[in-house]
Amino acid sequence: MALLSLLTACHKDDPKTWTNTVSSDRMLLVMSAPSIYDTYYTSAFQAIVDFQIAYAKAITGNDNVVVIVDAGTKEYYEGKLPEDILITADVYDIWMRDFATVNPKNPVRFKYTWASMTQAESQQVQNSFKAFASDNSITFNTSNYLLDGGNVVDNYNGKVITTTRFMTDNSLTKEQAKSQLQTLLNATQVAIIEPDEPVLAHADGMVMWLDENTLLVNDYSSDTAFRASVMTELQASFPGTAIIEVPVVFTSNGWPGFESACGVNLNAVMTYKNIYVPTFNMAHDQNAVNLIEQNTTKNVIAINAEGVCPMGGSARCLTWQIEGENARKLIENARAK
Repeated sequence: MALLSLLTACHKDDPKTWTNTVSSDRMLLVMSAPSIYDTYYTSAFQAIVDFQIAYAKAITGNDNVVVIVDAGTKEYYEGKLPEDILITADVYDIWMRDFATVNPKNPVRFKYTWASMTQAESQQVQNSFKAFASDNSITFNTSNYLLDGGNVVDNYNGKVITTTRFMTDNSLTKEQAKSQLQTLLNATQVAIIEPDEPVLAHADGMVMWLDENTLLVNDYSSDTAFRASVMTELQASFPGTAIIEVPVVFTSNGWPGFESACGVNLNAVMTYKNIYVPTFNMAHDQNAVNLIEQNTTKNVIAINAEGVCPMGGSARCLTWQIEGENARKLIENARAK
């Protein structure tokens, strides 16, 4: 045990062995560990930990990664992940996509909704992120509009997709909603589609960008009217964009009150050179991965998400993406702590 501690310390102090490489072509992917003290996650605690460890290992060498752990939970990650990617702090939930910032190039923090919890709990979660961001000198713009990060799917170059939940939550017309998002996110084109489930109503379980001009969407051919609604809005909003339908299987093994994300491969994470695609040991997985590989030059990395998908999200939902100075500061702070 003493030898392991010595090796870990040497790893953290020697720049030659740092896990993350600060580089303009690597994005920083940040996860928040479940707290050992949070009884809500008790039954899934180990499954979440195992997923995050495997996911972090898959990211390493391709992009950069940091995992936020509280003091009591850190021991479950120590010795399994490098010490220099673990940062000790109290962030109160695991679904960082929703309550952190959106768009790594033009980071904006919206007001976290309480679709999945009480309003007070939602405020506590986002306040814990605000404190963490302040402690680490993370900078971003803010908006008081209600909008979870999982309901913002963009290509990092001006094209943005959300669902009609943004309109409803903020009492906006479609034209007003599009105009506000264009201003806030420096967007040129915005699509607002009908959600495919009523609880969270997030777009990132429905669509994903492969690059600036290639968009993937779930194959909704089993519901012709819904498919027509979604495709019409996407085609009208993004002329000249290639839109490719991807097989999806919706399952009923979700946690009480939530739709399962098992079978939804498009809850994936896109970076500059890589795409991290959740898979579920299901028959359609390979077809979905093949379609993605056939339509991108990026490195496609499959991530088994069976352990977390019943909770209503997977790879993208659990990932905050940042770049530039924000990423550098967080990487360096993880090395120092």
